[in-house]
Amino acid sequence: MKKAEQILVDYVEGESSINDFQKEFNENSEVIFLLRKKMSISYLKAYNYNIYDYLTTQLAYSKGFWDCTYIRYVMWYNVNEWLKYHKIKCNPSLKYDQDYDYLLDIQPSWLDIVDDQGIFDKIIAQVPQDLSKAKRIQWGKEQLKKLFRYDKTYPRWIQAPEWPIVNGKPLVFSHQKKAGKDDVRTLYYFYDPDTKAETIITQMY
Repeated sequence: MKKAEQILVDYVEGESSINDFQKEFNENSEVIFLLRKKMSISYLKAYNYNIYDYLTTQLAYSKGFWDCTYIRYVMWYNVNEWLKYHKIKCNPSLKYDQDYDYLLDIQPSWLDIVDDQGIFDKIIAQVPQDLSKAKRIQWGKEQLKKLFRYDKTYPRWIQAPEWPIVNGKPLVFSHQKKAGKDDVRTLYYFYDPDTKAETIITQMY
């Protein structure tokens, strides 16, 4: 099991990539066995008290998209919690934490996307490091506004935001409306600025 533990340590310390860890998480029976060990942590109660079940749920939430800011952070944070719980020495890299904090700082509440398909990676990679923290955040917000566009106003979601991204490109928000007078559904209209193809997101109370 020492080799499997080292795989976890390497990821948390930034010595291996999310793609390397994805393979181990999916295929390495010893890694899976370790992450399924029972842990008396309250947020794991609904997940059989093991981090493996919790993380597979988070992956489903991200539509199985591994190499994105959110999943890299979620994996890093939870594997680090596993190592701390089992008192395994580790020197965590803070990159995933810092990237995710920056993502939270620049995203407006009406966006709040999880499956970023690498969109935020490009922004993070280009952040001017000679700016103050406040100006770096402002710069990031401006980049997001260029990417996530709307015709008149941003969507007022009644559930969690679901901004559609097609082929790595965010669609443009057009408008929203109720599906009918007594209908509980709200329809959100988006379109591809190049092809004009329309996508409708449906949410309900």
